[in-house]
Amino acid sequence: MADELERAVYVQRIDPERTAEYVEAHDDVPDGVTDAMERAGVETFQLFVRDDIAVCLLECPDVDAYDEVMANDPAVEAWERRVARFKRDGVDADAAAGDQIPYMEEIWSFEP
Repeated sequence: MADELERAVYVQRIDPERTAEYVEAHDDVPDGVTDAMERAGVETFQLFVRDDIAVCLLECPDVDAYDEVMANDPAVEAWERRVARFKRDGVDADAAAGDQIPYMEEIWSFEP
């Protein structure tokens, strides 16, 4: 594991009538997507779903480098277009690198 990791979180809104399809799609994430994530330096990627909300947690050495790799990978683009039909908003495969993922701003944390 890298010494210093950046953490990023983003939320996507799922079409409530298609949540099950969204979840099922993640039973078989294509190898091309996980290969791109490895090339981008991902140490941890977690996806949580509750009702119509999906929350993604990403940890990697450089989030900007991650964005660049993911924005320019054809397997990732195909995946994002596939799962976009189940979402109301979230990752935008048509946006420029750095603008595709709707990252949240961290406003508070606690570490004992």
